Amino acid sequence: MSKTIEKGLHLLNLFTEEKPAWRLEEISSYTNIPKATVLRLLHSFMEYGYIQRATVERNGELVEDAIYTLGIKFLQLGELVANNMEIRHIALPYMKMLQLNFSEAVQLVERSGHSGVYIEKVESKSPVRLYTRVGRSAPLYAGACTRILLTFLPDEEIEEVLKNPMEVYASNTPRTKEEVWRHIRQTRRDGFAYSASELVEGTVSIAVPIFNRKGAVEFSISIAGFEASLPKDNLPQYIESLWKVASQISGKIGFSGPYPYGPHLIKNNGKEME
Repeated sequence: MSKTIEKGLHLLNLFTEEKPAWRLEEISSYTNIPKATVLRLLHSFMEYGYIQRATVERNGELVEDAIYTLGIKFLQLGELVANNMEIRHIALPYMKMLQLNFSEAVQLVERSGHSGVYIEKVESKSPVRLYTRVGRSAPLYAGACTRILLTFLPDEEIEEVLKNPMEVYASNTPRTKEEVWRHIRQTRRDGFAYSASELVEGTVSIAVPIFNRKGAVEFSISIAGFEASLPKDNLPQYIESLWKVASQISGKIGFSGPYPYGPHLIKNNGKEME
């Protein structure tokens, strides 16, 4: 490991519940790292929000003291990790139920920047399995389980994502921004995303959104398999089950509103799904 990284991690590990604040001299003395080096590390961590200087009252004014504490970035990262652990724990029983009912792979995906990351998966019962795994990432513009995360972003954020070049993965990978926008408009109207041969040739994915306590879509849940085992004739059945599960998961992670999609959309849009 790089000596600088090692020193930085050693420094961060000093901050505990028992001693959450440190002075420069204390850090140097405790770690045996020269003050100048400690100061450089602290300034680097402060630049990215990992360390901050404590605010104290002095002569009736609030000022920054030469006392260092962990920064807001750790709060943000901690919330992200907690959400990940929570959503996986909550979603897994529902994912297993979907797999039991349909014998296909069920996937839970989270948005991370311009990609979607698979954070949980229940394998299909088939001996031939999809090439997806927990930790794998995929672009937001291709594949139902990731594109549905793109769909519910504000339009200006979508435009930002679509500025980047689009890599072609399979025969039906969207190749233009206009093509992706057509998918997005239909998904917003229908409440689900469908893809065939977009990320891997011969595979199908059907995905629906999961809403968090703020009403934003951070996660998606999908049923995925090979085209032969997921015929379009069964699409309404898959979608209704996914909506029901996504509604329950959304409620358990704090979404208070009614889930915005339901069976009436399938009846109204049946012809478009054929």
